[in-house]
Amino acid sequence: MSTDGARTPASPRLWSRFDAAFFDVAMAVVRWYGCAVHGLRVTGREHLAGERGGVVTVANHVHYLDGPWVAGQFRGRRAAVVSQPSNFHLPVAGVLVSHLLAVPLPRGPGELAAFEARLRRTVDAGQGVHFFPEGELAMYDTTLRPFRRGAFVYACRLGVPVVPMVFTYGRRPWWRPRPPIRLTILPAEHPGGAAPADIVELLARCRAVMESVAAGAGDDAIRR
Repeated sequence: MSTDGARTPASPRLWSRFDAAFFDVAMAVVRWYGCAVHGLRVTGREHLAGERGGVVTVANHVHYLDGPWVAGQFRGRRAAVVSQPSNFHLPVAGVLVSHLLAVPLPRGPGELAAFEARLRRTVDAGQGVHFFPEGELAMYDTTLRPFRRGAFVYACRLGVPVVPMVFTYGRRPWWRPRPPIRLTILPAEHPGGAAPADIVELLARCRAVMESVAAGAGDDAIRR
């Protein structure tokens, strides 16, 4: 015991108690809504559950609710979805984004250090960070667009695996206004290092397995 009574400062809380509780309740509602209204079906949950430490997840961006649907797969833990800063200023939706543990992308070089520190604290606590490497939303378009490198840069720098996920669409039954949504969670891809070549190689591996799922959706996938 220290003779001067000094204590080690507590680590700062990742999220407020309100935000954590809001997230847990919202994810239960989002999962129910996805299944009941959009016909969401998820396969491969064991691949995410099997990664006990912090992870980066990536998915194609095809629906305005796909971020919450991904975050809702983190049973027993939470995920911070990386989002455009402008989303935090939307009327009503901006409040929801803020309380759903989203992390704004850095707006310039001056915010990069704080952004990486936030991600590091999150994965060090055994939680998840989700990126949409395509960057922009393209509703109902499951053709994979070019990937930005950010998710893979941070996975390599933080030394955590990437769990790729793919959204596809099934054939629309006559009674649904939209085709049912499928989310496939794939086995984790682990970084080989943090050099530029390692980042490129990790991106290529993740994209290849995601492409195989998107291509395998065949005639049931909705593509433009």
